[in-house]
Amino acid sequence: MIYNKLETDFFSSFVLKSLSKKFSGKEKRELELRIKELLGTRRNILARNFYDVITLLSLDIDLICEKLFKEHKFAPIRAVGDSSNKLRFFLSIFLQDITRIASATGIENSRLTRLLSGEFKNLYPDEVYGLAKAFDLKPSQLFNYFYGDGERPVVGV
Repeated sequence: MIYNKLETDFFSSFVLKSLSKKFSGKEKRELELRIKELLGTRRNILARNFYDVITLLSLDIDLICEKLFKEHKFAPIRAVGDSSNKLRFFLSIFLQDITRIASATGIENSRLTRLLSGEFKNLYPDEVYGLAKAFDLKPSQLFNYFYGDGERPVVGV
């Protein structure tokens, strides 16, 4: 089983340290309350809440991801196949087996299957990070696409 979930207590401590460096007084207290509200009582942070807190504090999501998920295992997903067949080569990155994608992103295969079927609705931040790294994107591109107003990232170029 792959387990890299970001725990609420750890993340809360992490962001509150950052908060103390940038804010003080009433503004700091208000932000602390807002952060606690956003994080809720879950044991593990959901990607949506992670994104909301990072953007609330105007932190660099790529830098934060690299710090928090540096141990996350992923493997780049590359186009495979015979490059002399240009159609197959062009489509190959989109025709990956779910097991291959799960392995490359560090997301447990059964969880990825359930996410894709809609049985599970919420990604964890390390999963968004793993997807981004496996598809050679910046984590901010996927977080902004999934939870902000970012455009759909182009994969495989």
